[in-house]
Amino acid sequence: MKKLLFIFLLSSFLSNAQNTEGTVVSTSNQPISDVNIVCSSKNFKTLSDRKGKFIIRKESSFNETDTLQFSHIGYQISRISFKELRKLNFKIYLKEETENLSEIAVSANGKLKLKSKIAFTKLAPLKNAIYSFGSLVKDGKIYIVGGDASYESDAFQKAKDKTVNTDTEIFMKTFYDELRRQEGSHSYRGDFLIYDINADNWQTSEIKFKKRAYNKLHYYDNKIYVLGGKRISGNAKFEYLENEIEVFDLSKNTITIDKTNPHQAVNFSSFTYKDNIIVMGGSIKTTLKGKKTFTNKVRFYNIPSGLWYELSDMLTAKEANGVLIGDKIYLIGGNNGQPLSEIVSLNLLDEKWQTEGDLFSPLENPAVTSQNNTIYFFNDRRLYVYDIKSNQLKEYLIDLELKSSTMHFYGDKLYIIGGYTYNEYSTNPSAATYSISVDEFENTKPIRIKTLNSKTPLVKENQ
Repeated sequence: MKKLLFIFLLSSFLSNAQNTEGTVVSTSNQPISDVNIVCSSKNFKTLSDRKGKFIIRKESSFNETDTLQFSHIGYQISRISFKELRKLNFKIYLKEETENLSEIAVSANGKLKLKSKIAFTKLAPLKNAIYSFGSLVKDGKIYIVGGDASYESDAFQKAKDKTVNTDTEIFMKTFYDELRRQEGSHSYRGDFLIYDINADNWQTSEIKFKKRAYNKLHYYDNKIYVLGGKRISGNAKFEYLENEIEVFDLSKNTITIDKTNPHQAVNFSSFTYKDNIIVMGGSIKTTLKGKKTFTNKVRFYNIPSGLWYELSDMLTAKEANGVLIGDKIYLIGGNNGQPLSEIVSLNLLDEKWQTEGDLFSPLENPAVTSQNNTIYFFNDRRLYVYDIKSNQLKEYLIDLELKSSTMHFYGDKLYIIGGYTYNEYSTNPSAATYSISVDEFENTKPIRIKTLNSKTPLVKENQ
């Protein structure tokens, strides 16, 4: 058996015919490192190295119409079809971004110099590195339940690139070492974490919840509601949507179970509205190849009665994050098989959907929070501020390379928690916690500004 595995790996190791090397350079022909390269339709992502080089593995699996996106801070995003990329011999030129600051008055005397990046403060880390967890902020504390603690990597490609120009024996050892590292790394957490904002301290409660991730948390009447997401089977081979709602009573320190949840999904949006929890969208199925099935259903759970009701469907079945401001829900970007670039809203009073405008670029899973009439969202070195009254959207740079984080607003500060870091081969959960003063937005120069053009409200007709 080992001999067969060795032969298989050796043949794969020696076969480079399906791998294609490309290069990303600036308009002055200088290599650009750490360029994010993504093809959502193929679930492909990689980074360019210090020489601007990147590798497209299994080129034959790409269709000519598949689109690759190249993005890097300080450069304009480039999207190109695989057909055009091949015509360019897999060499991409990225243009530097042109900053639009015509709408900003720097100061009365013109002497104030704005910073180029948002500053942040590193706080006490989480007890465990996690992402895609449920969380909420209440009375100076941030509560977290669940989370994905999995480490993922392409063991074969990592070993292959680490052992270039070495013999097969060294390659095999490196490959097996990476496989061993991955054993048992697919895991979800059931911890109840509490962060005291004033004390800058995380505590792990003795209370344990079901191990789940991609879930949501809500507060109502001194109780915390944990719903949605998914769990891993005992043998760690399968994943199941979580159908139970756990209700933790903060006064009694007890958990009760509600076994009725018709909205079983991951990466869905949810909001506490009066006496209800509103849930919408998300994905409800994933194939072994990573293809997702999305839902457009919108439901609400009446907390006092425990009954579920349906609202008008979403315009698009998708995963999305958002916020509730007054009687209106705002969804930022999302994913319906590819990253989305729209801000859409739902007026809960008349159930009308409206497109507020387009983002600067698609955002699949940003961290989102709000304060008064301002929505803040963050993803991978970019922080955005959207004023819902003026419809003005600003984009800022920040040196935080994180995805799938969570963000909260409290006491004139933003708090960014968890998420995952990534490179060409792997993703690693993060335990980091950061704070950002809102004063930073007055002292930092945005890299892009625009006013969104909202479109006519639409009513989704249920079939």
